[in-house]
Amino acid sequence: MQQIAIMGLGLMGGSLGLALKKRGFEGRINVYARRQATRDTALEMGLCDAVFDDPVEAVREADLVIYCTPILTIPALVEASKAGLKAGAILTDVGSTKAELAEQIEPILAGSGATFVGSHPVAGSEQTGVEAARPDLYEDALVVVTPSDTDKEAAAVEQVVQFWTGLGAIVEVISASKHDQLMARTSHLPHLVASLLAVTAGRDDVDGVGPYCGTGFRDTSRVAGGSPEVWHDIVSTNTQAIGVELAAYRDQLDQLIGWCEANDFDRIKEFLAHGRDCRRALMERSPAE
Repeated sequence: MQQIAIMGLGLMGGSLGLALKKRGFEGRINVYARRQATRDTALEMGLCDAVFDDPVEAVREADLVIYCTPILTIPALVEASKAGLKAGAILTDVGSTKAELAEQIEPILAGSGATFVGSHPVAGSEQTGVEAARPDLYEDALVVVTPSDTDKEAAAVEQVVQFWTGLGAIVEVISASKHDQLMARTSHLPHLVASLLAVTAGRDDVDGVGPYCGTGFRDTSRVAGGSPEVWHDIVSTNTQAIGVELAAYRDQLDQLIGWCEANDFDRIKEFLAHGRDCRRALMERSPAE
């Protein structure tokens, strides 16, 4: 790849530019951002070679285009940049849901000669903005690549896989629907639960409660500090799978409430031990541990 275009400069897009520079990418890196201040910051941080406010010019002659904006804005941005895409260009993204996005982008690219292969780096933080970008964000992170079933996509899939492994990521290739089911359980549910926890703890008398929120509360509610705009898009594009996981969570919560009301402390102790064991088993298989 001689030229890469990064479309959108928040934490994810900015970190991509820094990671490519850190690992010695010798080609050209173009970035697109709407705001002049963001473009200026990108140049000051040295994460790209050129900045653009025109999506068409940003992608022109790019071999790989990575869309790093909120999920619901990506199809429109693909449409807006389509005229600049060269035949053979590969498009990917960093969105947290995949099936609906792929369905929307496929007709946009029809006849363009460009190919879209979904990606989801399971990385990031509650921080937002290009100022939060860091060059090691993708190192040892899981990146899920979600191709369609078409044979013509095989070469593009391999190049997307090589791109992410070149940044130090651990890549898994699965279907978009399977990805969305897994993320609903391991990412989307935890975020919504963290938000519920924060809303419940802060429902009244914040001044009186806040001083007592120690490390336990901070650890379990941390991700609730994420961007509402980003998470609105995630939830709205994966409602069915998220609904299944929320229902399973509700069942567990109802059981726990019942044991507390019945003073069934033996069952509560068993529940706590089971929770500890489940976490240990999950973390043993997590690339983040």
